[in-house]
Amino acid sequence: MMDVIDGGLARVSLFSHMDQAALGDIEARCNWARVPSGSQIFDKDSDTLEVYFVVEGAVRILTTGADEREVALADVIAGNYFGELAAIDGMKRSARVVATKDTVLASLEGGAFLDLMRQYPPIAIKVVERLTRIVRSLDTRVAQLSSQNESQRVWGEILRLAQPDPAQPESWQIADLPNHKEIAAWAGTSREKVAQAIGELAREGVVRRRSMGLLICDLARLQLMAASRGAA
Repeated sequence: MMDVIDGGLARVSLFSHMDQAALGDIEARCNWARVPSGSQIFDKDSDTLEVYFVVEGAVRILTTGADEREVALADVIAGNYFGELAAIDGMKRSARVVATKDTVLASLEGGAFLDLMRQYPPIAIKVVERLTRIVRSLDTRVAQLSSQNESQRVWGEILRLAQPDPAQPESWQIADLPNHKEIAAWAGTSREKVAQAIGELAREGVVRRRSMGLLICDLARLQLMAASRGAA
């Protein structure tokens, strides 16, 4: 537990329309906590109903696949919130949440969050809009996990991480490649499979190691390999 951070919820997009007095009232009703990186906030199937607002830091939402591997569903960064599903339907948590950075959270009991939605219709509308985006995003995520093999999912993650190279405008790169465990969590696979898939790209001349990152030598080929249904 920690003291209230005055104005802390002003950093959360859900409350961007609210005046200072109303915001102060909500802040006073919240529980505040500092959560070290790597700490679990709640587990899947737990009975907690609080909604959490990320004031500083970031958290990751994880679930477990049929093969018992953890799969990353989303990262929630400062200015966003999570946990609203259990508050709305009263059911058990559908995923596990872990801090990926040292994080400051404000939490509001589920019933109080529902009262807030009733009291402030703009908040309710924002929550519905966000839930709609989550459903669309998860539809895409499920399609990827069910229709692509493990190598394709790793290659797709490499594509997602790639950015234009400032030094060579026509080239793409990943300046700081995440470790294999991190990529595996997003691809729904093992660290070993990540190493194999990246190794295959290197052997094919599609990527090349560069310092702490990757240079994408053939973006079109990488896109084709990630999309091809015939990949092994």
